[in-house]
Amino acid sequence: MSFSHASFAQNNNNITQNQITNNTDPQIDKNNFPFSLTIPVEKGYVNGNVSYFISTDASEQMIVSSVTNTTKFNVNYAPTLADTPEVSRQQGYVFTNGVEGNGTFDHQLPIATASADDEGYSPLFEINYVTWNNGSQPKVLKSAQEVLDAQAKGELTVLKSNVVINSPAVDLN
Repeated sequence: MSFSHASFAQNNNNITQNQITNNTDPQIDKNNFPFSLTIPVEKGYVNGNVSYFISTDASEQMIVSSVTNTTKFNVNYAPTLADTPEVSRQQGYVFTNGVEGNGTFDHQLPIATASADDEGYSPLFEINYVTWNNGSQPKVLKSAQEVLDAQAKGELTVLKSNVVINSPAVDLN
């Protein structure tokens, strides 16, 4: 998974999550707001374009561990995210095989169905596992429509997981 770090700074204080959580420094006052928090930013595709997002919570412990280990940022285990209505989620596609890259499972970047400015956007991202079928020619896909078109042609299989990640889009411009 590809990621960089974004720091949301206020009043020029730059404090990492571990410094807050494991506070032994008397100069770091958890009650002294505002302060900044550095959160890894991940890449994916939305409608053919590179998009950036952060991951803060997930409904499945295995995903929590995976994202935490990959990004070195503690993602919260939030099993009730899986109870959110389908209409409140956007669909996300994670590739289990195919073109090697910087995405999940060392394959291409994940794909989301909407960016923050799009109708239907939600920071809640339901994982759909995408597997290229034997005999198909894997290629990099950059939109949900391309995934659905390849599925309709029998090139790949999409498995809904009911695993939900709170993964809001981040505008780096």
